[in-house]
Amino acid sequence: MDFALTDEQRDLQAAAARLLADRYPADRVAGLADAGAGDPDAWPLLRRQGWCDADLGMVEKGLLAQEGGYALAATPWWSTVGLAHPVHRAAGVQVPPGPLTLAWQDDPAGGGCRALQHRDGWRLTGVRALVTDATAAAALVVAADTDAGVALFAVPAPADGLSVEPQPTLDRLRGAARLRFADTPGELLVAPDAAGRALADARRHGSTLLACEAVGVARRALDLACRHAGDRVQFGRPIGAYQAVAHRLADSYVALELATSLALRACWLLGATASATNSPDARASAANAPDPAEVERAHAEAVVTGRRAAMRACEDALQVTGGLGATWEYPLHWWYRRALWLDCFDTPTTIHLATLADHLLAARPGPS
Repeated sequence: MDFALTDEQRDLQAAAARLLADRYPADRVAGLADAGAGDPDAWPLLRRQGWCDADLGMVEKGLLAQEGGYALAATPWWSTVGLAHPVHRAAGVQVPPGPLTLAWQDDPAGGGCRALQHRDGWRLTGVRALVTDATAAAALVVAADTDAGVALFAVPAPADGLSVEPQPTLDRLRGAARLRFADTPGELLVAPDAAGRALADARRHGSTLLACEAVGVARRALDLACRHAGDRVQFGRPIGAYQAVAHRLADSYVALELATSLALRACWLLGATASATNSPDARASAANAPDPAEVERAHAEAVVTGRRAAMRACEDALQVTGGLGATWEYPLHWWYRRALWLDCFDTPTTIHLATLADHLLAARPGPS
């Protein structure tokens, strides 16, 4: 079996890299981050380029996420395609054209969100916190408790009774907000009998793309470190010629290659699962669908290795670049902020490690 990217996939990745390199040079990334603002003109461009197409495969989306992490593209593409679109497709409704996001996390200070059905429809009351790209979203997908369990609702932005309060984040290019609902009207997307599964699938879909984004972050940090190691001269030689520097960069490269392979493998398995689920032939779909346990393990492997590769590459780059890399003017810290954000978003790494440990311990043969 050939696991290499196809020519079309390589062309897609190269085109995305060129587009983002032109639009987000390092100085513009720094300017957007300093201002704490996104790029409002990027969304129509990404739609024209096909980044939001419904027939875009999971591996293709993973490649786009890699390039988004490499460039630190200041767009709500991930929150829209990674989190909100899977919910709309699970609901069997048309995907809105504007940027979207998914709100499901409780406020750490306390308080959740509840939906009650009235004669004129559903009304939401409560709080959802740490909602990524909420300030840029034209509509929201909100998880809310009902008498029958959690359900998923579509809420336009702005809406009656909805307030959006920006929350401070370490990564200024990926803002978060606290949403407060006060008898806010919402449209039921996924009923309680299927909402739990749809929400879990959307979170897995989004975090797999974040694993790919982490690969892009790691690759950019490694490129910055390698460039500095080749340009900086000490004692008549580039510092990259010394083993202390070269070995550190080599170790980062090994971690990056492992994370790249595992992230794309997780994308492929998720894509194969979606294809089997949507197949009209039930017998063929059951035969071709990947094992759910294998998909869960692949997802955990991708998240763990992606996060670690991004953190390692950024921290090794800080060591290689020395005092220069620690300055505000040098761009490395923006990628380090994204790596830190990726490392703590949603499910903790320890939970994914526990998933892998359960598999390894269950597979261990007993005494003869």
